[in-house]
Amino acid sequence: MNQQKQQNILKFIFLLSILGIMVSGYLTFIHYSVVNSPCDFSKTFQCTLVSQSKYAEFFGIPVALIGLAGYAILGLISGITLWITKNNLNFKVAFLRYMFRYKTIFYTSLIATGISLYLTYAEFFLINALCIFCLISQLIVIIIATLSYVITTKDSNKNGGLLSCQ
Repeated sequence: MNQQKQQNILKFIFLLSILGIMVSGYLTFIHYSVVNSPCDFSKTFQCTLVSQSKYAEFFGIPVALIGLAGYAILGLISGITLWITKNNLNFKVAFLRYMFRYKTIFYTSLIATGISLYLTYAEFFLINALCIFCLISQLIVIIIATLSYVITTKDSNKNGGLLSCQ
């Protein structure tokens, strides 16, 4: 895969991360809000019910807030990786060389996808209600994972998933 295609994928991942931050921010607002969400439009689609369920928190921290942090991390890693590839930087520091690479984006998004799939399972089978914004967030993270997988596998033939400029 040529460097321009890699950069375009990184730009799209970065934009998806921003969209994910917006969605997770709204879900965090709903979690702390005392009013019902405008997304409560049927017995099946009830964002308020989902956001107030016991599955909406992990050790007292709203999962929407954890998602917001996850998207921020993905955005930061993809943004810096894009900047590195555009400027053909070659880091001598091992931590930087291994932190900002395609595999890091892939593994981070893979973990996020697993968490998202569990929460979607909880929506379908334990809460018996769906949150449209949660489903949008899941779609975003699946797209990020897929794109990062593509960029990682296409690049790993050359250098093990390290940035091609190195």
